[in-house]
Amino acid sequence: MFKGGEVTGSTASGTHARLIGRVRVARVPQARSLRIVRVAHVPKNRLMLIAGLVWCAAGAMVCMIGLPLEFGLAPSHLILLPLAAGIFVAFYFLVFSRLVRKHTGRIRARAEDRLPFWHFFNASSWAVMAVMMGGGLALRLSHLMPDWMIAFFYSGLGVALFLCGVRLLGVFARKDVLALPLDRSRADV
Repeated sequence: MFKGGEVTGSTASGTHARLIGRVRVARVPQARSLRIVRVAHVPKNRLMLIAGLVWCAAGAMVCMIGLPLEFGLAPSHLILLPLAAGIFVAFYFLVFSRLVRKHTGRIRARAEDRLPFWHFFNASSWAVMAVMMGGGLALRLSHLMPDWMIAFFYSGLGVALFLCGVRLLGVFARKDVLALPLDRSRADV
C-alpha cells in the first residue's frame, strides 16, 4: 500500500513493515498472553508421588540384595532376624520417618503451585543419597563386609525405606501437601 511517500504492507511472517525512503522499519504485533508451560515442573502433590515411587523402588532394590541373603543364612544364623528388626526400627523411626515429615513440610511450605520434579529432595538429601549408594556399592564390591552383615543390614534398611516410600504415597493420595498449615493467629480469632 502506498501512503504519501510511505509503503506499508504485511510480510510472510505476519509482521507489518513500513518503508520510509530506504530504511525499513518493522513493527511486530503484540503477542497475546502466552502461558509458558514448564515441562520439568509438576504440581506440588505430584512431587510426593515421585518421592514415594523413588523411595519404594530404592527400598525394593536394597531388599532384593538383603532378603535373599537373610533367608539363606537365617536357618544357621538365627541372630540375623532380630538384628534386621533392630536396623529396621532404627532407620524407620529415627531416620526415614523424620525425612518424610521434613520433605512433606518443606514442599507444603513452598508458595509455588508447580515445582521442578527433582525438588522432592533438597540438595543435602541428594548428597546423602549419593554417598549412601556409592558407599554401599563400594562395600559390597570390596568384600570388606561378610554376607551375614550385608544380609541383616540391607534387609532392615530396605524394608524401612520401602515402607517410608509407602508413607509418601499416602501423603500423595491424601493430598496433604496441598493443605496449608493453619495460621495460629487466625485460629485464635
